[in-house]
Amino acid sequence: MKISINFKRVIQTTVACFVAALLPPIISKSEMFYTLAVPLFYSIAIPLTNLDKVITKRKSQAFVLSILLTIILFFSSVSFGLLLGQSFLGTYSIHVVCLISGLLTLLINSIFIRIDNILLGLLITGFFALSIPFLTLFLKGYKIFNIDLFGDPVTFFIVWPTIMGLAISISIWTKTTITKAIIE
Repeated sequence: MKISINFKRVIQTTVACFVAALLPPIISKSEMFYTLAVPLFYSIAIPLTNLDKVITKRKSQAFVLSILLTIILFFSSVSFGLLLGQSFLGTYSIHVVCLISGLLTLLINSIFIRIDNILLGLLITGFFALSIPFLTLFLKGYKIFNIDLFGDPVTFFIVWPTIMGLAISISIWTKTTITKAIIE
């Protein structure tokens, strides 16, 4: 099996997701603003940077539907995480929610965006989703340009879209082909 990745497009989508997550805390210090703006900007970033990979001819409808589904998933995942946090899972609920929401985000995007190998995409996204709680703890308290961008609740709202953007873009831009020796 031959695997190739378009690193330029992976970096482009990841940077767009990072900027989408970084803009709201810079624009306003209100927690309500960035909890609403980050999902909106993130849901725009992935389909916008991968518009040429959209499967349907009605790209604008796919774009809007992708944004709506991603925003609904984001807020339902946060609600689900808060409920699970009160259950028997406790602190491990963030791992479960990151995994489920990351995989569902990939599946939502796979409806509209061509993904060569969905199984490989699910594995990559699952691995990256499980790393988000550890990265969130690691980055908490760091400052960039003397601005506390990685404050307590903001850290997750920066790390999750960036890492999920990286995982989904790797899933989108990884090409797998079966070589002749494997077929025979």
